Amino acid sequence: MCVVLADYFSTPDHWDTKVSATRVLRALNSWCYSQSQHVRNGSFVSSLSALVLRHREGHLFHMGDTLVFRLRGAEFEQLSRDHVTDLGGYRYPSRALGLDGSLDIDYTPLALKQGDLFLFTTQAVGGTLLPSDYVRLIRQDASDLDAACERLADEAKARAQERGYGGEQFCFQLVRIDELPDEVNDHPGRMYGDLPIPLSFRPASVLMALKYSVCCRARRNRVSTMYAMCIASAKW
Repeated sequence: MCVVLADYFSTPDHWDTKVSATRVLRALNSWCYSQSQHVRNGSFVSSLSALVLRHREGHLFHMGDTLVFRLRGAEFEQLSRDHVTDLGGYRYPSRALGLDGSLDIDYTPLALKQGDLFLFTTQAVGGTLLPSDYVRLIRQDASDLDAACERLADEAKARAQERGYGGEQFCFQLVRIDELPDEVNDHPGRMYGDLPIPLSFRPASVLMALKYSVCCRARRNRVSTMYAMCIASAKW
């Protein structure tokens, strides 16, 4: 996980969150898949659920059978989709990190609200707790998230033991949005998204919105064109 975080923060600042995370995860998936080809008794395969919080938005990346929920007020909602296949009475992951050479991952953008609670847990927990149990155990004292996770684990293990199976694989993690930054329009697409984009400029063309004049085309390649600009009222 430390390698993933380091690689993510090393991506260019002009990449958006989806592009940065997807490229990092694609590289990690390729590495895991290649390593599995050299392992006889085992594989480098894992479920993955990752939530990136940036500005006032959340970005959920998911593949496998882990479970991700959001508690907003009294609404408890599952955000992830189970990627499993039933074969002979057993459930196997149909999609997971390192399972295939190509990356097939669910991406979900989320608008954040102050007070949102995100719960990450394992597939083994499925069926032991009801949505009302999650809400009750978390709301019992939401100020201490570690204690809330302990309550969830204890309750799930007790329910599992009543049904004759253990809860050694149960795991819970809670993330709470305590505060959000002020809304800012620092993204070029948000600031200038309504302005038309011309196909090309000619010398002496004037951009009225910016009050600039095109002097000449300085450089051009397959994906971009660079112009020399000057203030429209200036003379060259």
